[in-house]
Amino acid sequence: MNDNHTQNTSSGTGDQVMDQIDRIITLWQRVRPDLDFDSTEVIGRIVRLEYFITRRVLQDLAHYGLNVGEFDVLAALRRHPPSFQLSPNQLQSMVLISSGALTNRINRLESRGLVSRAQADHDRRGVIVTLTEEGFRVVEEAVRHHLAAEAELAGALSSDEQQQLAVLLKKMLLKVED
Repeated sequence: MNDNHTQNTSSGTGDQVMDQIDRIITLWQRVRPDLDFDSTEVIGRIVRLEYFITRRVLQDLAHYGLNVGEFDVLAALRRHPPSFQLSPNQLQSMVLISSGALTNRINRLESRGLVSRAQADHDRRGVIVTLTEEGFRVVEEAVRHHLAAEAELAGALSSDEQQQLAVLLKKMLLKVED
């Protein structure tokens, strides 16, 4: 059997074309028919999609000289009008990284003029990070392209299918986040 040709899938989806996960499962089933690969059909595809999604997102963000982490900081600030300001602690809880990693991101963004730091009015030891006008312009353009890329990637599914998948993925995510 040549794994690169069109064959029936190992899944019950009725699709006639095998994807990489079908090929991997088929090979495993040959050498370990005693194992259950049902979860691999889901998790393997999520992992494989994550690779392609990340590659696309990185390509899009590169047009703005941003990486995913820097985009996350700018987007978090953009979601907090009208001042577009947050403390480092608030940012850290939104982007889920260490304080050192956040400081590095803020330093890079500040050196590019996309954010500024100032002493907090209510706490002399505190700092407030603010989205600059240039940062606002960059994140507005980047988020527009980011959403267009997401729509293109999800475009293989109908609107109803996207909603169904979103519900199922949310159910899985809530379980592992718990």
